[in-house]
Amino acid sequence: MSNYIFDIDGTIADTPEKEYDKAEPDEAMIALVNMLYDQGHHIIIITARGTSSGIDWEVVTKNQLKKWGVHYHELIFGMIISDKVITPEDFLNDI
Repeated sequence: MSNYIFDIDGTIADTPEKEYDKAEPDEAMIALVNMLYDQGHHIIIITARGTSSGIDWEVVTKNQLKKWGVHYHELIFGMIISDKVITPEDFLNDI
């Protein structure tokens, strides 16, 4: 099985600019995450929430993921640096 890593804001949720408590779930992406989880893949949720502001968004974020029904193995907070990124739209088209 594979590892899949999903960002929260702009990927599995529509979020107003840094208003994380107002994020709304993207039902199609969450269904995809859960399908991959159910197939036995390792799901990692990542977010940069709070890295620049210093605000601790852990409780809010965990509650949101639970409320939205997101199945995952790990939740990681931190700065995300990558030169290879696939957009949610491209991923949905590829899957």
